[in-house]
Amino acid sequence: MVGLHHDPSLRPLRPLADMPSAWTDDDVDFDTAAHRIIEAHHSNGDARDLPIPDLRTWGVVPLDGTVGLAPLGKHHAPRPLRSTGFTNLCNRLSAPVDFVRDRLPAPLQLATMNYLLATQEKPMATALRLRGDDIAAVVSDRYAPMDQEELLGCVRDALVKHDALDRVRVRSYATGMTDVMRLVFPSDATPVKVGDVTALGIDVSTSSFGRSAIHVSSLLWRLVCTNGMRSPSSMGRFSFRHVGDTQRLRDGISEAIPTALVHAGGVMDRWKAAVSVMVNDVQSLVDGLREVTVAEREVLTHELKSEVGAPELPAHMPLYDLVNGFTAMARQAQPARRLELEDMAGNLLFQRTA
Repeated sequence: MVGLHHDPSLRPLRPLADMPSAWTDDDVDFDTAAHRIIEAHHSNGDARDLPIPDLRTWGVVPLDGTVGLAPLGKHHAPRPLRSTGFTNLCNRLSAPVDFVRDRLPAPLQLATMNYLLATQEKPMATALRLRGDDIAAVVSDRYAPMDQEELLGCVRDALVKHDALDRVRVRSYATGMTDVMRLVFPSDATPVKVGDVTALGIDVSTSSFGRSAIHVSSLLWRLVCTNGMRSPSSMGRFSFRHVGDTQRLRDGISEAIPTALVHAGGVMDRWKAAVSVMVNDVQSLVDGLREVTVAEREVLTHELKSEVGAPELPAHMPLYDLVNGFTAMARQAQPARRLELEDMAGNLLFQRTA
């Protein structure tokens, strides 16, 4: 272990960092938000795909302390791998990502990954998703790209088609490894409690880095605190994998947007009912949230106390306040995790309302 700390040649090679993630709460029109999302990605490097007929004809190489890929024929310069690209490559080779990245010294990293590449029995048709000179993702040749400009153009076309572009406001957008556009319809708002208005909305989320399908989800947006709650997978959630014909993605998104908005109305009915539903033994419920980390549980406890205005967590509280505490906790998470926590909030609502 001493050698790993003091001999640079024995330290693990590190992939470059992925595109940084950012979540912005705002209140802008669709075109303004779309422009900002597109510009954020442009600043991360020019995007293009490089098709590789057989990845076995490439090798893993060191690049100034980072890890890269280079063709054996030397017809391209070596390209550094970003973190997601490195993970994709390890997964393609059935190599344990954390162990190879963090535990093996550089010579063993190179030897292990190049051995696994060379001993693959079948050709490995691949596409490298590039950002500038970096390999941001390593995906199958079946991957159907739909990056920001095309996706947002498709969403805009759907809003125009359904006479909704002028009615929608973008209240949040996220950029990075997960992109999100949160569309809210202020005209479709309901005063669930006095002075507490909730609007219908839609989330459109995806990743340009081979990490996710395109998702369209029904949403409720509480205006007083700008918390969002997404519908559970059983109602108003639609996903389209990045495979096959891109037109299939366009058609699916166009149909999913008005359908998700209809489902959001059904979620609203349950949301209004949550005001009069009491949750007993709140502490046990919080302690039993196995999908929530210890740190998140502490934030949730704080938000629940703030929601009811009490110094201690109450034994009983309305489901409405419980879910609002959950969505307030979600706001402090990274974009991808925030969506997961808001999904949990929607599931909690549906589990406890008829």
